[in-house]
Amino acid sequence: MTPSPDLLNRVQTAFLSRGFQKLTMEALAEGCGFTRRTLYNYFENKDDAFRAMFRQHNLELIDRCFAAAHNVRETGGDVLDIFTTMIDIRYGDTWRLIQPSPHALEIKATVFRICTDIMIELATAFQADLAAFIDTLAAEGTLRLKGDYSAAELAQMLADAARGVNAVYPLLPLEHLTLQYRRITRAILYGYLEA
Repeated sequence: MTPSPDLLNRVQTAFLSRGFQKLTMEALAEGCGFTRRTLYNYFENKDDAFRAMFRQHNLELIDRCFAAAHNVRETGGDVLDIFTTMIDIRYGDTWRLIQPSPHALEIKATVFRICTDIMIELATAFQADLAAFIDTLAAEGTLRLKGDYSAAELAQMLADAARGVNAVYPLLPLEHLTLQYRRITRAILYGYLEA
């Protein structure tokens, strides 16, 4: 059976509150309001539940970041506002969710241990969609890329820089994330765009 978004949100809550290593399938089922037997109708094991939750969470973020970017664009926001909004949702919302958990580092390590293929797949898709969005903005005259840069390169740089913000130590306070995404976005755009 395909897990609903509501079930995946409950799975997410269970992992954030209890961590990955110590969370059993029985405890996960309890946290989701199911029996263990019922939970096995949705997931083969704990890794499967984590991967499904991770994929769904990131797909929702990608949808939300593009919807927000279109809204900023339609309400007259400039290019910096558009891209800052996108990056802040796509990368910041995950970090805002994870960082307060006492299991944040364990959750982050688990993502790299069992979800690398999903990360690569979604990063590739997101960056391709972002490049297409950049091409759309260029076609309508909202921005102009310098002749020796492509939309794909700009998309890659924006995504790489945003992931870098989430990887700094000591951890950046959550209330500073949006400003830091704006700073890196501004630095990249002024390097890529013609005045």
